[in-house]
Amino acid sequence: MDLPVGTEVVVRRRHLYDRETGRPEEIGASYILTEVAGGTYLEEPKVVPKALFLCLEELSGKRYTTARDHWFSRLPTAEEAAALELPTGAPVMQVIHVARAEDGSVLEVSESVWPADRIVVIDEYEVEPEPAEPDAPSEI
Repeated sequence: MDLPVGTEVVVRRRHLYDRETGRPEEIGASYILTEVAGGTYLEEPKVVPKALFLCLEELSGKRYTTARDHWFSRLPTAEEAAALELPTGAPVMQVIHVARAEDGSVLEVSESVWPADRIVVIDEYEVEPEPAEPDAPSEI
């Protein structure tokens, strides 16, 4: 979040399960500045009344404008494997989501972990008829 070490944040942890089978599907957490979430319903261990980003826009007075997701395929930690009831050697997919406001400040960082065999990534985009110069250098 580009914050000094020791900056306090509110952490909202979650474990999501398939409604029909009860099978664990996702573990994750969202990290929100205490100056935004401190002393609010976001500190309570309850389901929020609307999508988290809408809660944060309301509480911060800022609007989400950009997000960047970092995807990783890896082996789970022992805790993740147990929580997701994974067999030994089963990989997971992890996404680190960083959402920013119009002023560039970070509104939320979240991470989610799913069993890799239950994830489908669909990447759909327009193909330009003519090549163009990139807006920014490649990060590869």
